[in-house]
This record gives sequence, structure tokens and C-alpha cells, in this order.
Amino acid sequence: MLSASPLKMSLTRLVAALPEPLFSRYSIERVLGVGAYAVVYQVRDKVTSEAFALKMIEKEPMRIRLMLPQLAREASLLQAHADTPHVVQLLETTMTSTHMFLRFNLCQESLEDMGNHHGPMPEEDAFRWLRQACVGVQGLHASGVIHRDLKPSNLLVDSEGMLSICDFGWACTEQDALTGQCGTPDYAPPETRGNARPNDVHTTKVDIYSLGACFQHLLLGRVPKGPKDLPKALSPATRELLGELMHADPDERPSIDELLARPQLAENLVEQLLSTWRLFFDIPSLAATRKPTKQEDLSCGFVGMMA
Repeated sequence: MLSASPLKMSLTRLVAALPEPLFSRYSIERVLGVGAYAVVYQVRDKVTSEAFALKMIEKEPMRIRLMLPQLAREASLLQAHADTPHVVQLLETTMTSTHMFLRFNLCQESLEDMGNHHGPMPEEDAFRWLRQACVGVQGLHASGVIHRDLKPSNLLVDSEGMLSICDFGWACTEQDALTGQCGTPDYAPPETRGNARPNDVHTTKVDIYSLGACFQHLLLGRVPKGPKDLPKALSPATRELLGELMHADPDERPSIDELLARPQLAENLVEQLLSTWRLFFDIPSLAATRKPTKQEDLSCGFVGMMA
């Protein structure tokens, strides 16, 4: 049964059942998210009863808007990063004459949901999530990929407390030398907004700004209202770091490697030992044993995709 909650309009129309060859294997349970170009369903395997997130994109609206290459690029980049830590894992791609389907694992919640449920985070907790996001971005940047739409709703957390970056609808390579508007305004740097200059080529520094805005969201527990919207009790070192990450000039922002080298983001040795100990003795982390939220089965993250 599809969700009865209000849905945003999308260029991809809802379907009551999946087309073949997917219909024989999966049943639709509900709508997880609707974006400008895609719809994400929770589907269940008819044999194993395992649930997945299935992103569906209708081809014709994309063709009319000359966006089919962007669609192909999303699938290609996900396949190329199948083993990249903290990047969502694409399990299957299915093409029909009218649609493209991308199947992913389900995750419990996004960092946006976490903020909505629990409010502002202490700096230490926010830095822990930021570090995981940075490790994922480091893997992308190492191969020249820019995500271009990093935001808390695209940072998913599974039952083990592991973060994964999802929704590569705006992703490109630095070699593409793209310009113009993209991403989500509240988390996007000046060079990707509507008033950007024609020669403002998008580089990996786009993601650095967005990481700063995501971190800002975690500290505030809500959508930030610009770079200067910060908690009053923020430490001077964190305030300074955010200023660097969200600098208007991309050249003044640190690279992802420089960011991960900062003391606040260096992995704590005690945490490393605890993680190893848990793995060795097969003991679940605290994140795995916490009380589930009401939105237990959120998708691997496309609630706000390509908005």
C-alpha cells in the first residue's frame, strides 16, 4: 500500500505496481520519498521478504529536458564507488523502455531526521558524524567526483551507526568543469547559486562548503539561515573552522584531506580500539541498540532528492 501522506509533485508519476522484470520479484509497500525527478518506494522481495529502497525515474521527462546524460552519470558514478566507505551501495540497476530503477538497502534515518527528533547536537557528536561524511567525500574527491548536493537528508545512518552519502542526482566530475545552479540552496555555496558568475566552475570545494552547512545544521538542530547562523555557545575553534569551510571564496576553503587532518576530526584512538573490540567480539554498537524512531525504515536516502 502506498503512503497516504501528502506528496510533492514529481516528473516521475506514481505507479500502483512495478513493471516486469521487477514485478515478479518485488512488491511495492509504500512511498518513501518524492523528488522533482524521481520517486522512491519501499519494496519487498517476494521470496526472501527482505525490504529495499527502489528509486524510480521516468525517462521521457528527462529526455525532454536533455537530462538523460545526468541520469546515466548518476548510475555510473554509483557503480564506480561500490566499495567506497560511507557511500551508499547501489545493489541493482534495471532499465525498461520507460523507466530506470536503482535498488539500495534501507537505512533507519537521515541526519536531518536525527536533528528533527533530538534537536541540536553537542559539538563532539556533530564532529563524529562530520568525520564519517568527510571520509565518504574523501573517497569521491580522490576519483575527481563532486557530489554537489550534500545535505543532512542525503546523509543516512544505518542500525550500526554508520553514515552513508546518497542521492547522486547532481553529481559530476571535476573534469566536467560544470557551471550554473545546482544542489539545495540552504547548503549550496555561492558559486552554485542563481547569482553565480558564468565563469564560476564547480570544483571539489563545492562539497567542502556543503559539509560546513551540514555540520552547522547538526549544531543548530534545524536548517541554517546562512553562514553566520550559529549557536551562541559554540567554541571559538569550531566557529573558526566553520568560517573556513563556508568561505565565499572556494580557494580559501580547505581540501577534504586538509579538513580530515584537523584535530577536531582526527579519529580518537580510544574510539578506534572500541570499534575493533566490538567487531572482534561481535558486540553491537550503541547506535545499534538504541530505541528505534517512528520512521524506522527510511530509504537509503532520497527523501529530498534532486529537489
